[in-house]
Amino acid sequence: MKKLAHKSAKTLKFLKIFKFVIFLLLIVRVGTANSTPRIYLIRHAAVDLKKPGWGTSKYSAEYKIAYNVTGVELFNTDEVLHKIKNYPSIDTIFCSPQHRALETAMMLFGENVVFETDSVLTELDYPVVHVPVIQLPVTGWLLISRISWMAGINRGEKTGYKDRIDELNAFSDELIKFAQRNGNAVVVAHGIVNRELVKILKKRGWKYCENGKDGYGNLSVNCFEYNLFNKYIE
Repeated sequence: MKKLAHKSAKTLKFLKIFKFVIFLLLIVRVGTANSTPRIYLIRHAAVDLKKPGWGTSKYSAEYKIAYNVTGVELFNTDEVLHKIKNYPSIDTIFCSPQHRALETAMMLFGENVVFETDSVLTELDYPVVHVPVIQLPVTGWLLISRISWMAGINRGEKTGYKDRIDELNAFSDELIKFAQRNGNAVVVAHGIVNRELVKILKKRGWKYCENGKDGYGNLSVNCFEYNLFNKYIE
């Protein structure tokens, strides 16, 4: 009987300690949730340029040039900003220097923020393959050109794909440090650049915020967060 009573006492003591530890972990988790750094990746608004349809590779190259210098369509800024937690407190925006991204950023955040433009955030650029006479959808020409550039076949005088990814990795180092210091970091860039940044952040342990996955369409807002606590409960 004494042995049973002793075991029961030890069991009760263990349960009390276990409950206390769980209680402490819950407190830590709440505290961590309130200080979890976030990174928002925004794609620029739709460019105010009619759809290109079909054409030759030469026409596709001309369309690509026009796309890079044309402004964006008007849009509802509130629909974008409501996806960003505490957006009025944001004072710095990391932005591609290309016109469509910078114009989008200015329409969203006005003149009350600092715009940190960085050429690393320009859209991944590639030469359009040159094939005379044949007509294809312009989007098809651009896709073929991008894939062949990424494979190292169609480089021309452009910076190679691997070099651009190395640059984005280095940029991500600084972006993460900024988010950890300030709580939030906001990037306004482009579809392919944002895809690559998503891959990099995932590899580094960042995860989508709750309801933070938003695709890669125009004005998409993908939210990522890094919670140290998650590392110990997975």
